[in-house]
Formats: sequence, structure tokens, C-alpha cells
Amino acid sequence: MEPLATVPSQLNLARKWRSQSFDQIIGQDLAVRVLKNSLYLNHFFPVYLFSGQRGCGKTTTARVFTAAVNCQNLSRFQQDPRSVGLPCQNCTSCVLMSTGKHPDFIEIDAASHTGVDNVRNIIEAAALLPVVGRRRVYLIDEAHMLSKAAFNAFLKVLEEPPHGVLFILATTDPQKIIETVRSRCFQLFFGAIEATTLLTHLQQICTAEQIAAEPAALELIVQETDGCARDAINLLERVRFSDKCVTLTAVTSALGYPEQQQLERLVACLLLEADPAQMLPLLTEINLLRYAPDAIWKRLLNLMRQAWRLKFNLTVTGVTAEFGTAVQSCSVERLVIVLEAFCMQEQLFMRSAYPQLFLELFLLATLKKKV
Repeated sequence: MEPLATVPSQLNLARKWRSQSFDQIIGQDLAVRVLKNSLYLNHFFPVYLFSGQRGCGKTTTARVFTAAVNCQNLSRFQQDPRSVGLPCQNCTSCVLMSTGKHPDFIEIDAASHTGVDNVRNIIEAAALLPVVGRRRVYLIDEAHMLSKAAFNAFLKVLEEPPHGVLFILATTDPQKIIETVRSRCFQLFFGAIEATTLLTHLQQICTAEQIAAEPAALELIVQETDGCARDAINLLERVRFSDKCVTLTAVTSALGYPEQQQLERLVACLLLEADPAQMLPLLTEINLLRYAPDAIWKRLLNLMRQAWRLKFNLTVTGVTAEFGTAVQSCSVERLVIVLEAFCMQEQLFMRSAYPQLFLELFLLATLKKKV
């Protein structure tokens, strides 16, 4: 995958590397296959509902699908889909889409257009015929933000939209969209992008953009962004501007974490039931007051998850051999005790007025915790 040559260089990486064709969309194979089959069969639904977590490609896929619907090479694709890519990115319609000037594509942010009057304006405009393409496409982003009255006003036009009009609703919270609207939609779910797929994507970006990056640093970025491509790319760019090389230390610093090895030593102390005299110098060295406490808590939990995987000989990346040795030296029962302590105290930690002090006392108290 390569960014378009026409994309201005001053754009941030997340926008510069936004997919422009189906082949460039990563981690959403099922959704892409369904939409391409729809194009091949020339069978379209009046309303599509794209749902899934943030930054996983809903809006991007909606734009690519719109470009493909109005692409002048659609008929060639329907005759021989293997030899023709969609959208072609060269025809008049595709160029207008790539530059954000297509008159038949209307993108609306539902968060700022929540009322009935906004919906009525859309309904009135939907009666207009397409100007350049075959269909007018309305993309309503964050659709769950529409009011109930606005949804009710939408019902009839969503069920029987004017000829030549498609609606695409994109949302991170489909349960907030009323059932009568959801029942009128063709629904596609966009899941979190798999870690290996996202890691490969970041490596390609680093190669193309000449960004020096350590493999362990990219792995941590993927791990911390929970399958969200936009967050991963934004974090990569933030770290890129903080150091000449994207290193593990630079990433942990950008995330507000202590160094990885320091946290591993903390968890190792918990698992091996070390003496408080061993942990206290480590806590002094880390100085929890320098970091966001919730970020440290999250990282410690991630290390506990990795400890579980290591204990049962599953593949784990981004940890040291010393940490692996410590995990193998502890019992499964001890792993359970430490993890239960985290789970039982999390709510108190989140409500604490002095979270750094709470975290320090929690770690010390858990050292000798028994069943």
C-alpha cells in the first residue's frame, strides 16, 4: 500500500495513508468482500450501517465504496473483477472523490447535526438527481448522536429512498440507534484490526516514510492502541517527532509509562513474593509521581496478561528473557492471586484521590497476599 502521489506532504500520516481503494483497506476482509460482491452483482441496499470501534476503517471504507459506486470503470469491473481495481482513482469521479470535491458525496457529522430540521434538509436534498456519478451517497458519521425525533423523521426515507440515493450510517455505538432504523439497514461490523496486520502496516509506513523504528517499539504501539489503526499511526508520528529513532524507550515515554524493564521488575517482585525491601528501592527509582497512574495500572495489567501466556508457553513479544524466567519460576496459583488482587482493587484505585500513593501501597500489600 502506498499513499496517493497527489496527497499533500504536509498532511499528518493518518490522513496521508488513508486507504483510497479496497485493496488498501487493512484488517476488514469480510466487509470489503461483501461490498465488492455487491458492486460485482450491481446489487445495492438503500441504507448501510457500518459499526465498530474507533479508527478501524468505517468512514474510510464508506468513502472507498462511494468512489467505487460512481467509478466510470464499474462496468468493466463487473465484466472482469480480477483485472480491474475499484475505484480506479483515475476517472473524473474518482479524482473528485480523492480531492474531496465530489458533488454527489455528502458527508455529515451527526454530532453537530442532531435535530429534526437537519434531517429534513437531508431528505429534501436527497430528491436531487446525481450530478457526476450514478448515485448520490449520504454518509452520516457518528449516526448514534442523532436524536430520537431525528431518527423517526428519517424512517420513511431510509426505507424507500429516492432512486439513485444511498445512505451510509457509521457509528461506534450501534445500540444507540433505534431498532426501527437498524432493521432497515444492511449492517456490516468492523472489528479491531489484528495485531500482526497492524504491525505489518506500521512497518510499511516506516519504510516508505524513512522512519527508523525498533521492532519492539512498533509492537508496543500496536499493543497499546487496541487494534485502532488511526491511534497507532498517530502515536507513531508523535514518537517520530520526539526522537531520531522510534525506540521502546521513546514509546513508553510518550505513553507516560516508566521504562519497560522497570515495570517488568515490579511484576516479577509480585509473582515471586519478594521482600518489601526489594521493591521499595525500585519504587523509589521509578518515582510514580512522575507518571499518569492509570497508564501504569493498564501497563501492569498487560504484563500480567503476558505472564499468563508465558506460563502456558504461548508466544509473547516485547518482554525480556529475565521476565520470562521469573514467570516460569512462579506458580499458577500465585498468578491467580496477583491477578485477583488487581481486579478486586481496580474500582478503589480509580476512585482514589491519591492514586500514586494507592498504587504504591497496593503493590507492597500484594507482595505477601495469600488466598
